Amino acid sequence: MNKAHRPPACLAYKVRQLWRLFATGMAFCIFGIGAVLLALTLFPLLMVVLQNRAKRRNAAQFVICRGFRLFCFILDITGVASVQIEGREKLLAAKGKLIIANHPTLLDVVIILAQMDRCQCVVKHQLFRNPFMAGVVRAAGFIRNDDNPEKLVADAARHLREGDCVMIFPEGTRTASGEKLGPLQRGVANIAITAPADLIPVIVHCNHDTLKKGTPWYRIPPSKIRYNVRVGSTISATGGLIRRMCAPEGPGTNGGHKTLFLRQATP
Repeated sequence: MNKAHRPPACLAYKVRQLWRLFATGMAFCIFGIGAVLLALTLFPLLMVVLQNRAKRRNAAQFVICRGFRLFCFILDITGVASVQIEGREKLLAAKGKLIIANHPTLLDVVIILAQMDRCQCVVKHQLFRNPFMAGVVRAAGFIRNDDNPEKLVADAARHLREGDCVMIFPEGTRTASGEKLGPLQRGVANIAITAPADLIPVIVHCNHDTLKKGTPWYRIPPSKIRYNVRVGSTISATGGLIRRMCAPEGPGTNGGHKTLFLRQATP
């Protein structure tokens, strides 16, 4: 390549990086402001209009899913991130299913819920004290992950028996950098068996090692973030994966769990 062409190319790259840095910050600002506005306006209105708590919770979840869909659209048109999903119809048709997914980045729950009309979630307890998200997670009736384990399992199982889908990340936290899947927690299997409810595995793949736990949002990758989401086949609540996750821990046990999870999530 002629050296004379290198400076413009380098300049164009820097301009794109600066734009995506600005667009990323703008998108997260829109996300936070939107969440606060919903908590101060629409969700209080739902409390007045809908006296039935279950109907109010379902309406809030519908609004949240649509809001997340809009947020994903904003990420795409601004060049920050795009999402390609295989098997979305399985999520739309799901009733009373436990949705389990890997958790590589900060946006996984947003991306998955954006594909649905409504869904119950197990979320980290810090969100209930977050000034931007507290009103949203409370209006949706999401389940705290710091509850008594027996209460968490009972609450999730109750929602599943009522026909709601419940989404949970079996790892309990974001996947460590460089790993496909972290250790799986047995609480997922306990929920599935207590309900009982079949599982729908979802695999989220990101082309960049970004938005990981401890990674600041402003650390912009060299190109657009591209998510590939695959929805796998339903796993029976009485199947081998569930039994193995409930079995006592032993050498190599969790590796088997992860292999089965990844295999089941592959169409």
